[in-house]
Amino acid sequence: MGDQPNYAALALPIFLAALLTEVLVARRRGRLRELFSLGTAISDIGCGAVFQAAEVLLTVATFAAYGWIYEHARLVTWPEGSPWPWVIGLLGVDFIYYWWHRISHVVNVMWAVHGVHHQSEDYNLAVALRQPLLEPVTWVMLAWTLAILGVPTLVMVISFGLNLFYQFWIHTELVDKLPRPLEAVLNTPSHHRVHHGVDTEYLDRNYGGVLILWDKLFGTFQPEKQRPHYGTTVPLRSYNPLWGNVQHLVRCWHLGRAASRWSDKVWVWFAHPAWLPQGVTDPETKPDRAAYDKYRPKLSRRLATYVVLNLLLVVSLAGPFVFVGHSLSGLQIAAAAVSLILGHVALNALIEDKPWAGVVDGLRIVAVAATAGWLASTFAGPTVGIATASVLVLLPLVTRLALRPRAVTATATAR
Repeated sequence: MGDQPNYAALALPIFLAALLTEVLVARRRGRLRELFSLGTAISDIGCGAVFQAAEVLLTVATFAAYGWIYEHARLVTWPEGSPWPWVIGLLGVDFIYYWWHRISHVVNVMWAVHGVHHQSEDYNLAVALRQPLLEPVTWVMLAWTLAILGVPTLVMVISFGLNLFYQFWIHTELVDKLPRPLEAVLNTPSHHRVHHGVDTEYLDRNYGGVLILWDKLFGTFQPEKQRPHYGTTVPLRSYNPLWGNVQHLVRCWHLGRAASRWSDKVWVWFAHPAWLPQGVTDPETKPDRAAYDKYRPKLSRRLATYVVLNLLLVVSLAGPFVFVGHSLSGLQIAAAAVSLILGHVALNALIEDKPWAGVVDGLRIVAVAATAGWLASTFAGPTVGIATASVLVLLPLVTRLALRPRAVTATATAR
């Protein structure tokens, strides 16, 4: 807010530490390969990085609009020190989240945004980081209702942040059902596993954020009976975070073009994702989950090491960028956003063994180093900036030469 840093960025180390802990616990329980795939986890983190890159711009605009509505169109002005803005903010955010979440699953244009969060075929804490590119716009527009009710911008932002922070920990299969009183009131890992399931009895269920009471009140609650199958009904089968964010929009576009009636060409954007225009067959088939193999491209240990080490370098840029991003110039924000996106596209392309992955990875090394050096020089002077850029060029090049990731997978490139 204002000239203050974005302290929400301090949650990033907490998320990464929790994810590492989950990996260690899964390994101890002998479930590491069952619950985790390196490529899927990096794809999830990549989508989160794309989201963070866009959020620096999008949330500034959407929260500014919220602040304007609060200042000029609110119907209630609460006395200073009144608890009601916090009560309305905390409960209101969760109530609005339920309805936004429900709409996002049954309206195509909304699902095109939110569905990115469901594309992972694994279910672990990395999935919580898999956030859609345009989600701040779709959610905050509904939250403007709170501005009319006299909830100050800072109260709304904190309430929203706490709501999302709570939802992080429920993305795990390592926590069984909680004691019955908690399961009755709160959204828990068990309830949220149902929400991510693509099994028929689990579709479009358990939309709550913090409270599961909304689902019980509005008839969308479903208890967990057997382990769900995760992902989307039509699997994405790609790790590319950019493709993941546009895939369903492309699907809607093709369905609209195939429709013979103009009404169907328009309605396809607002219909349920399972709806098809009259006379149009679904161009994508839904697999039999009982015989379905998850999308897990094979990669060597050397390539995995290269990707993980360089992922840490890319993530090292994401933290400071989110922390001070609002105080950067528009050109610096754009450069950092492009570098983050390029970094994750390149690393996921290496995992998928794309023919163009090596070239894009080289561009990633240059872009991340140049951007990080530019940002460092802005805050600490040109000497620090040059040193930062040099380190971020040398380290990836050293690991690239030592591990030779493209050479390891050269025989598979022709696939």
